[in-house]
Amino acid sequence: MKPLVFLRTLVRTAGILAGAFLVFTGLANLSRMFLGIAVILAGLGLGALVNAALRKAGQYVPPQTVADPEARNPALRFLLQPEILIVIFGFFFNFFWEVSQIPMYEGINRGIPYFGENTVEMKLFFVQTFWRAAFLDALLLVGAHLLTLAILRERFWFSKGGRLFGVRSLAVRPWAGFVISTSICVAFLIYLEIGAFDQGLWAYSRLMPTLYTKIGLIPVGGLLVSPTLVFLLTRRVCRPGSPRA
Repeated sequence: MKPLVFLRTLVRTAGILAGAFLVFTGLANLSRMFLGIAVILAGLGLGALVNAALRKAGQYVPPQTVADPEARNPALRFLLQPEILIVIFGFFFNFFWEVSQIPMYEGINRGIPYFGENTVEMKLFFVQTFWRAAFLDALLLVGAHLLTLAILRERFWFSKGGRLFGVRSLAVRPWAGFVISTSICVAFLIYLEIGAFDQGLWAYSRLMPTLYTKIGLIPVGGLLVSPTLVFLLTRRVCRPGSPRA
């Protein structure tokens, strides 16, 4: 991998993961959440600057189009990029997964209970908490995708497979990418679960199966399933093709 290409992958991945962490810890701090979004955008912006340097050096390779190589509509091309599809599928799947876990918790953020209230404040709390959590999960999936891309050196690894660290003799099938991306997601979630539990951001109800008290097994189970499901849906929609001049 060329140094500038490696730098582009590094800044984008670091920006997304660091931003996702700030979004998560911003569940009780709106300014911190928006700082996380700004960090993500900054990482993508720095990646665009590296692209400019690659163009100047004559090393820039345009990204592959997806779905229909004949598509001319720029909006369609944008929506069918794998990273965009991962965010869309990841957000909706994880939003419903997050909501389904309500009985597993006694409260999130300042001990506000979930049940027994039907106030405007409670509804706003519900919306703010779960859309942020689903957005975090979607960003985590994108971060895992970019890290897997860096390891397998293939943007469409979920469809084509790839080569470990670019070594030709270490070609692997797509399932290896699913294992790598799922491992990244689960490891990151366990770290966040322990940190959030220690900070008192939530407490588990008696319905939540736990590991070492601090790690809820239901959210971990969700991230054992959602990466593969989201990447399979993305593979179903986007098929790499060669752009035409």
